[in-house]
Amino acid sequence: MVTTRASHTTVMDGVRQERELPFGSNSVQHGTAVFEGIRMYATPAGPMLFRLDAHLERLLDSAALLGIPHAYDLTALRRHVRDAAAESGLDNAYVRPVLHTREPRLGVNLRDFHFTLGTEIWALPPDDTPSSPVRVTVSPWHRPSQLTFPVRAKATGTYVVSALARTRAAEDGFDDAIQLDPNSGRVAESTIANVFLVRDGRLVTPWLEDSVLAGITRDTVLTLARDLGIETAEAPVQPGELLAADEVFLTGTASGLVSVAGLDTHTYAAGRPVTDALSRAYREAVLGEGRHRPSWLTPLSHPTPSTSRLRGVS
Repeated sequence: MVTTRASHTTVMDGVRQERELPFGSNSVQHGTAVFEGIRMYATPAGPMLFRLDAHLERLLDSAALLGIPHAYDLTALRRHVRDAAAESGLDNAYVRPVLHTREPRLGVNLRDFHFTLGTEIWALPPDDTPSSPVRVTVSPWHRPSQLTFPVRAKATGTYVVSALARTRAAEDGFDDAIQLDPNSGRVAESTIANVFLVRDGRLVTPWLEDSVLAGITRDTVLTLARDLGIETAEAPVQPGELLAADEVFLTGTASGLVSVAGLDTHTYAAGRPVTDALSRAYREAVLGEGRHRPSWLTPLSHPTPSTSRLRGVS
C-alpha cells in the first residue's frame, strides 16, 4: 500500500490555510462530510490529474445521496481542484477534496448547515515501482448495509467500519481485510479498495449489488482489461471463489493495483500474468504513455503570482 509523506497543502475555497477544522464542527463530531481521492502523476507532459471529472461527478453524487446542500457545480469543483493542485507545487500527489461543514453546532439535519469545499494535497513518492503483494483475511466486520446507508456515497463517517476491519486485520498479522456484504454474505470489497480475481484467464469483480463502492480505479481496470482482450465480468462472488482463484488483486486510487499474496492460510502462486498485464496498462494510462486515453488526464491550472509565493507552507 502507498504511504504518504508528511508534507501537505490545505486549500479552502481557493485560499491556502493553516487553520485546523474546529473540534466542534459537525463534520468532526458526526462524520457529516463527503470526499474524493484523486491521484496526480508526474507525466512526460507535466503533472496531470487522473480521471478528474469522474471523481468530481461522484463527489456531487455523494452529496446528493446524503442531502448535503452546497453551492458547487462540476465547473467550480474542477477549477478549485486544479488550482489547489497547481498551488501545491507537487507533481506526484494524492488530492482529497472534501465537502464539509465548519459550523460548531449540534444536530444531524444536514440542511441546517453550510457546507464548503476544502482540498488537502499529500505528497507521494514517484510512481515507479509496484506495491508489494499483501496478505489479507476475511473480516468479521461486514460492509454497511444498503438498507442502512447509501453505499454509493463516499462519506467520511462510514470509514469507521473500514477502520474496524483494518485494525482487526493488523492485530491478526494481516495487511488488509476482505469485507462481506451483510445481507448476502458475498464478497464486497477490502477496507479501502475494490477486489478483483482471475480464474482461467477471466477477470471478475463483485457486482455493485453487494455493498460495493463504484470505484474509479475499478472502472479503469475493467476498461483496460477489455482493451487487452481479457474477458471481464461484474458478478456475485462467494468467499470460496477467492480461494479458488489463480490471482487476486485490489484496486484503489492511492495505491493503484496491489497483488494479494495470500488469503488467511491460503497462498497464491507467484506468477500473476493477468495482474501484471493490467498493472502495465494502468501505469501507461496514468502517465499518458502507450495506448492511453487522453481524456483521462487533466493538466493543472497555472498558479497566479499571489498564490505561487505561498508554496512551501503547510
